[in-house]
Amino acid sequence: MTPPPNYDSKVGYTESPWPPLRNAVLAVLEQSRPHACWAMLEIDVTETLARIQRCQDELRLAVSLHAVVIHALAQAAAAHPVVMTYRHGRRLVRFTEADVCTAMDRRIHGHRVPGVYCVRGAHRKSLAQISWELRAAINLKGPPDPAIPLRRRVAGFPDFLRRGFNALVRRNPHWVRRLYGTLAVTNLQSPGLNFPFWGLPPTVCTLTASMGSLVKRVGLDEAGRAVPRRVLCLAGAADHAVVDGMALSQFTTDFVRRMEQGAALDDHFIREIRELAASDPVTRGARPIPR
Repeated sequence: MTPPPNYDSKVGYTESPWPPLRNAVLAVLEQSRPHACWAMLEIDVTETLARIQRCQDELRLAVSLHAVVIHALAQAAAAHPVVMTYRHGRRLVRFTEADVCTAMDRRIHGHRVPGVYCVRGAHRKSLAQISWELRAAINLKGPPDPAIPLRRRVAGFPDFLRRGFNALVRRNPHWVRRLYGTLAVTNLQSPGLNFPFWGLPPTVCTLTASMGSLVKRVGLDEAGRAVPRRVLCLAGAADHAVVDGMALSQFTTDFVRRMEQGAALDDHFIREIRELAASDPVTRGARPIPR
């Protein structure tokens, strides 16, 4: 006989104080675009991963697929700036700077909170520069971002004041760019996530890309033979109020082409990373990745 449910309030849960830094996550949710549309796709990154492995073998340093996504997204956005267009009242504001905001999962005061970092002018930076900038940001060694103290102050506001501030930011694209950039990338990859997984993201920016898992697929080579492939599960959100389907599909085609080719992972990338590593005392003393 099944025992009756236990509704004792002292059983089955724990309580802890609400961490104020979670208000930074609430800010993103409260500022999300109300007319967003979502899409999911798979990108064949077999060639790109092979290039990453070659670069890692040469450099004996980890090379991030995260940086490759940011670089490809910024380059495609520079070629299709409609994805950096925002509504400001009765006007459309189209930015020319691809400032890519991305989340980095950090543990702050005992809580796992995504720290937000913005790669400013990413379309004008090489893949090596973006890779090194992300490495510095993760290790808290990069230049200070003036938006970080402001986001932290807003997280400490009373609820009514924080919601009012977030509503004002959502209506002003110049404030959106100052706080969150003009594009966004979130990364859901983690060890053991080797099954198909997409995450449909909220989007403060006109366009947000969400990196899901890397999985194995079977494809056909030029001779029609079955060969193993590696694909990236990627989802995205776009503000349909300012971006139509045709323009978004053209941007996506360009972005996918750049991701599949991985052309920026070349000998110049290796030379530039070596120059950056030679000028970084932390990296010079770090243990290289094993061969």
